Amino acid sequence: MKIIRFIHLTFSQAFYGWALREIDPMHPDLPKLVMKRQELADEARRMFA
Repeated sequence: MKIIRFIHLTFSQAFYGWALREIDPMHPDLPKLVMKRQELADEARRMFA
């Protein structure tokens, strides 16, 4: 189950990375996207720490 969750986190991080590259820097949702990507990275780190 951990592996499936880790794969999900990896794909989610990739999606948010792509979204951050494509979104307009003045878009109002930009801080939410940055925070969500950071939360996913922290969760992936905690998972195998």
